[in-house]
Amino acid sequence: MVRREEGQAMVELAITLSLLLLILLGVMEFGRLGHAYLVVTHAAREGARVAALGYGDDIVEQRVLDAAGTLDGTKLEVAVAPGTRVRGEGVMVQVSYPVEIIAPLIQQIVPSPVIVRGRTTMRVE
Repeated sequence: MVRREEGQAMVELAITLSLLLLILLGVMEFGRLGHAYLVVTHAAREGARVAALGYGDDIVEQRVLDAAGTLDGTKLEVAVAPGTRVRGEGVMVQVSYPVEIIAPLIQQIVPSPVIVRGRTTMRVE
């Protein structure tokens, strides 16, 4: 009895390649999420630093936009609390950014958009 195994390598390649592609897309999407998280956290820290120095909310928001240069500034949401700054009290800056998942297979696993948030509290000087 002669066995024909000509198509076996093709089937193995198809299965392995699809799994590797899924892993690669997952790594890329989580890399995009990690990048957005780092940028948003940095922008919140920069905004809190400016707010702790006593500047107004408009200057704080501008500093956050400047610090988040690689992200779409129209999608950034900046919240500063409290509105009045008292020396020795804390001021909190929170920055939110929606990250759209672009890989079709990952969209079915992870809900899109993923909201990435960064929050920093500093004491007013």
